[in-house]
Amino acid sequence: MITADQGSLVFEPLGDAAWRLCDTSVEVHDAARLVAYVERVRSTGGYEAIWVGLGIPPSTHPSREDVLRTAQLLRHPEAVSTRSKPVPIPHRAPVRSGASGWG
Repeated sequence: MITADQGSLVFEPLGDAAWRLCDTSVEVHDAARLVAYVERVRSTGGYEAIWVGLGIPPSTHPSREDVLRTAQLLRHPEAVSTRSKPVPIPHRAPVRSGASGWG
């Protein structure tokens, strides 16, 4: 097993050019432990990450270190939040007390 510098993420080898990226802070038998399958793409020299359980498409990376950085950002989305001020919802003016209608 190759330990990553990014805390609890580790690469577990599956073969000569394939790894599981796992989160060791999650129990061994918990499916959430598996973060991604990573494979070296021989034609480009880069790496393809198949993200598990995150609902995002596969991505390509120039290095395994870049896969780790991306995994860190995906695990902590608040660190890269693009939140902005909420958009105000237009509304009607309040009903005046002397107007006909309710009450």
